[in-house]
Amino acid sequence: MTRYILKRTLILIATLWIVVTATFFLMQVLPGTPYNNPKLSADTIAQLNATYGLDKPVLVQYWDYLINLLHGDLGTSFQYQNQFVSMLIGQRLPISAQLGLQALVVGVLAGLWFGAVSAKNQNKKADGILGVLSTLGISTPSFILAIVLLFVFGYNLGWLPVSGWGDSFSQTILPTLALAVTPAAITTRFVRSEMIDVLHSDYIQLARAKGIGEGQVIQKHAYRNSMIPILTLIGPMTANLLTGSTLVENIFSIPGIGQQFVSSIPTKDYPVIMGTTIVYALMLMVMILITDILTAIVDPRVRLD
Repeated sequence: MTRYILKRTLILIATLWIVVTATFFLMQVLPGTPYNNPKLSADTIAQLNATYGLDKPVLVQYWDYLINLLHGDLGTSFQYQNQFVSMLIGQRLPISAQLGLQALVVGVLAGLWFGAVSAKNQNKKADGILGVLSTLGISTPSFILAIVLLFVFGYNLGWLPVSGWGDSFSQTILPTLALAVTPAAITTRFVRSEMIDVLHSDYIQLARAKGIGEGQVIQKHAYRNSMIPILTLIGPMTANLLTGSTLVENIFSIPGIGQQFVSSIPTKDYPVIMGTTIVYALMLMVMILITDILTAIVDPRVRLD
């Protein structure tokens, strides 16, 4: 296990370096500059470039950024009055993390239940309805769901707040549901497929022949084996929640890193774009590593070494 974790950690570092390198040089080819004030003179712009190190050759800027990154320095923001990027992300990351965690928990739990119901009612009316709903959930983008939920339950019915964060738990319900639908639909499809295979396996037939109740058969035998492939989906679903939350946070005016990332693109705030991308990539890769370890714990047949 230790050898596997060390190997995956080295792969994580190499992947993160590739992400940093690709993002840095993509920033260089973006049109425009971070100075959008037309009143700035050429001398002022040159002075600002010297202050931020933008007057140096690109390779020198890249090397300086890597050195600063190794010391935990993500640079300073152009847009937010020279605030440290690490401070900006640190203030907003807990909000995005809470939203993503809530959506992931709600989506996976709902998917486990709906998937089990669909499998137990294979080729029946309930299975057909859940199949249609899960297909719609997978194919509909989260920001479209966010707009629909906001319009129906926020503006029309007035049941829930339409924007904001932190004043009450009710402000988190609509964005959580908007992000939870896709993981719930994906989990439903996978649990249904896996549980149908498990319910027709020999050891399940043996358990039923011993007189074990259907409820115990499903809970003690079918559920555990059906959850193994779900663990492998946690990493990709986390990535979808992170990338999907950028637009959802803007729709509901949530002050998370997604909203900050979107607002930094038109202003060419390179340090914020870089810092947010690095945080997203690091969270995704760590989540995938944790998923692999949990899979090995749940399924003893997996040998990580």
